[in-house]
Amino acid sequence: MQHIADWNDQQFDYRDSGTGPVVLLIHGTQSDYREVYHVERLIEAGYRVIVPSRPGYGKTPLQLAASPVELAAFYQGWMASRHITQYTVYGISAGGPTALALASNNPAVRSLVLACAMTHQISLPYQAWLIQPLLQRPLQLIQQLLWHYVKDKLVKFPQEASVRMVEMTSLLQREDIRLQLNGADEKLLYQVGLQNGPGRGVLFDLTQQIERQTLRDITCPVLIVHSKADRAVPFEHALYARRAIPHAQFIESKSPGHLIWIGPSARHDERMIERFIGLNHLKADT
Repeated sequence: MQHIADWNDQQFDYRDSGTGPVVLLIHGTQSDYREVYHVERLIEAGYRVIVPSRPGYGKTPLQLAASPVELAAFYQGWMASRHITQYTVYGISAGGPTALALASNNPAVRSLVLACAMTHQISLPYQAWLIQPLLQRPLQLIQQLLWHYVKDKLVKFPQEASVRMVEMTSLLQREDIRLQLNGADEKLLYQVGLQNGPGRGVLFDLTQQIERQTLRDITCPVLIVHSKADRAVPFEHALYARRAIPHAQFIESKSPGHLIWIGPSARHDERMIERFIGLNHLKADT
């Protein structure tokens, strides 16, 4: 269910579902408060999941924050205003830098999960061109056309379209990907494809930076889950975070691409994340 928050002279939308220990989930690129990955399973496992739309996504204005550190400070204040004094931060993909900043020097954060997450500035071909203000409108149109194409193919050819979706963010060959997907994966990707879409937040994602010291200042328990087959956010991001946060635990996902919630190890990875969150909330209560 969508909620509209009006706090600190800013409006943004978010989801707040479930009961139990709180998980603040920071979604990735081309998503919003309706994030699909792991949310329903976390709720079923007994967690309260809060998912705010990041700047440029959903109904959240791009101007809400200019950097991950600024956005993290905003979320920290918002959570405090709601009298939520303990929570886990769960950062996905491009939500990683904000999740890292939120967990750094923040006693309210009981644990941090980084799932296929960016941990430093990403480098893309033609990145300098992609962030030019004059190109934003044409790029928005291209994104809309691309997502319209993806959704059309998912309806007509769901199995093949699922393989192609994974292929876009994978280092594996198409046939290898095909062998690793099952009916549940296709159903999830179908849901993602029909629900996700373009947003101006891509501009925020391409320009965000996070200082290494921010990672070093994280003292709460950390779990990193990443696949070596990830093309969108290379495995090196996970290694970078492990070096900067020596106490972090690490799981190498067997996902065939960027998305750890599909493939042969998907449910195992989700259960490990749920267990990690649960154990650290129990420790906080003792």
